[in-house]
Amino acid sequence: MERRDFLASLGAAATLATGASGLPLRASDAPQPAAAPVSGRITLLHTNDTHSRIEPFGPGNGAISGLGGVARRATLVKQLRQQLGSVLLLDAGDTFQGTPYFNRYKGRLDYQLMRMVGYDAGTLGNHDFDNGVGPLVEAMESMEQLQHANPPFAFVNCNFDCKGAPALAKRIRPYLVREFPGLRVGITGVGVAFANLVAPKNHEGITWKDPFESLRPVVRRLREVEKVDLVVVLSHLGYNLNGTAPDDLQMPGQVAGIDAIIGGHSHTFLDTPTRVKQAQGETLVFQVGFGGVNLGRMDFAVARGAVKAASGASMPVLASA
Repeated sequence: MERRDFLASLGAAATLATGASGLPLRASDAPQPAAAPVSGRITLLHTNDTHSRIEPFGPGNGAISGLGGVARRATLVKQLRQQLGSVLLLDAGDTFQGTPYFNRYKGRLDYQLMRMVGYDAGTLGNHDFDNGVGPLVEAMESMEQLQHANPPFAFVNCNFDCKGAPALAKRIRPYLVREFPGLRVGITGVGVAFANLVAPKNHEGITWKDPFESLRPVVRRLREVEKVDLVVVLSHLGYNLNGTAPDDLQMPGQVAGIDAIIGGHSHTFLDTPTRVKQAQGETLVFQVGFGGVNLGRMDFAVARGAVKAASGASMPVLASA
């Protein structure tokens, strides 16, 4: 499919409606904010490891045959935004690498389509460095040309020291704060170590730092200075590495104050979030496979700065009925 034809089909598909989610869609199904701004609700929609999978998987791919596709995802996201109101669309990295679309467009098309679908924020995975820092920045610049939406898309990461790559550094924030009726949401991100995953020349000027040590001051700032009600981490570490390296299941025990971890890197298919107990409350850890075959959804009800209820499910990205 030619690029201009696909972009046209994306716009057309986004006008359709589909009922792929088995979760309640009406905002009235969740607790409503009180008259004073001390309570609210938010839905986190998310993807990970989409790997330049622009079109649905074709036949011969087993259980994921016929699933996915950016145009279908756009349709589902548009419906959920219309039904729910307070929604964030997030991505946990490895947007690049995996199909001829990446070989031809070097990630520019991937990021442009993310902007068109309406993503709010994302982090970087190891494969996003496959062509080096320069082409990564060029792909980010191509997204910036589509920044007609308000607020614009933001890349978040707090454990990559990018001082040696200033063009990339100015495009990555340590955290992002978004405000909705009755609550403030803080979003940060962490990435996996480059060793044995990214060639040194492809991350030149960037130093990896321990993700848990990097997260602690950021989460503390989000809680104590920014006064957020919900802390979300976009993690490209992996779900469960069995103690061999930092991972998502370890994170709640190492970093206090995280409400949701949207994971990537390990391509883990979860039907619902894993609930990890903390000293106070719990952290929901979620990851929905790879290739955009599923869209993750987590719903949070917050009152007076604390999560009162949380749930989630993986929604398959299907053809419209």
